[in-house]
Amino acid sequence: MFEPVFMRLALIASVATGASLGIIGVYLAFRRVVFLGLVLANAATVGAAVAEVFDWSPEITSTVAAVAVALGLGLVQRPRRVSSESVMGWAYAAASSAPVLILAAVAAPDADTLHMLFGNLLAVSSSHTVGLVIVAVVIGLAHVLFSRRFLLVTFDAEAAQVAGVNARLWSLGLNLLVGVAAAAAVHEIGALLTFSLLTLPAMTALLVTASVRATFAVAVVLGALLPCLGLATSFYLDLPAGPASVALLSISVLAAAALGSSSSSG
Repeated sequence: MFEPVFMRLALIASVATGASLGIIGVYLAFRRVVFLGLVLANAATVGAAVAEVFDWSPEITSTVAAVAVALGLGLVQRPRRVSSESVMGWAYAAASSAPVLILAAVAAPDADTLHMLFGNLLAVSSSHTVGLVIVAVVIGLAHVLFSRRFLLVTFDAEAAQVAGVNARLWSLGLNLLVGVAAAAAVHEIGALLTFSLLTLPAMTALLVTASVRATFAVAVVLGALLPCLGLATSFYLDLPAGPASVALLSISVLAAAALGSSSSSG
């Protein structure tokens, strides 16, 4: 199955992207802002649409767009009467409608732009695979080196300030990692699978684990493994790789919920 070069590249890209988004997704779940991943995935598609109009590099433009939105959402103070979920809803609506309107001005969007919008894991190039691996390594190192501070500002920002930790700065740093990871992933696998990897492995892990360390470990394993199984499913059953991976990720959540229910009842 993995004899063709494109399948090996897809496998490497799946493992790298799934593992990195699995780590980021746990932080989003702890912060209760899982829809930030969806917002940033759509922000990256806005960047791709703008790149199409002005003939810019879609990779650079989408990354800049996602990072700018991530930092913007971290810097802007929301009104007291508006919840964080409402702000995310507004950002999602704006980021979802913008690419359609921008691309409406383009007579014929090319394959690269459509690739950015919908993703095609089986068409990932060797250079992009290397980029995804580099992003995964950076996120992994950031987690190993700074997880204590990320978790401190996530769970108790006031305690972080008392301990002399700049909670706002570290929160922005975490948002920056989310933006870079989402932008890198969207270009290769599309917004749907990117959002799924940012939410479903973490959700499954939270249902079956009791410690923070175990939650991260399970999320990384599921994020890396299930897209690989999705590739195998797409190969043997002639199905789209992205939706197959999303289906397996969704099934893992149901299985974890059932396992948790049976454990509690027993």
